[in-house]
Amino acid sequence: MTSGRFRFPTFSLITLGALMLTASACDGGSSQGCTQCPPIEGRYTLELDPGTTPASCSGVSVVLPKGPIEVSQQGSNVTATLDGLTLRGTLYSTNDFNLMGFGTSQMDGGTGQMDGGTSGPESASLTGSYVPAVGDGGVPRLEGDWQGNFSSTSSGTTRRCSVTRPFTATRQ
Repeated sequence: MTSGRFRFPTFSLITLGALMLTASACDGGSSQGCTQCPPIEGRYTLELDPGTTPASCSGVSVVLPKGPIEVSQQGSNVTATLDGLTLRGTLYSTNDFNLMGFGTSQMDGGTGQMDGGTSGPESASLTGSYVPAVGDGGVPRLEGDWQGNFSSTSSGTTRRCSVTRPFTATRQ
């Protein structure tokens, strides 16, 4: 188990900036979302590809999401909830999307410190594409990468790691 407290990590803000730049590049360099957006809203069953936890996560409590993903949208603005974590982002005319969220449940009464002993990511992102239904019996799905950033504090030392897994999510 882990114990102790640490300040909110600044690397998460850097990660958010990098994700936003990457998402812009996916839409031909435009930071504008779609104007005629596909209907991405819905409830999706999540399936993460199997994989191993990186060695850098040794001693860090890593809990992968199980889903489902609840997606809502207002034009190109997309909000999703995954295992209690709210993710916000943009949907582009190419059907690509990016979503990012920070683990507010880990915040300690608004002090700006997080409890290193909690499970779940301190931040997470979903980047990928919306794939519309094909044919009469087809079902829309989301495909892409899930990334979670985790940390644990023990004996005054904070360990951090990042886990990335490809995912497929099928609309229920």
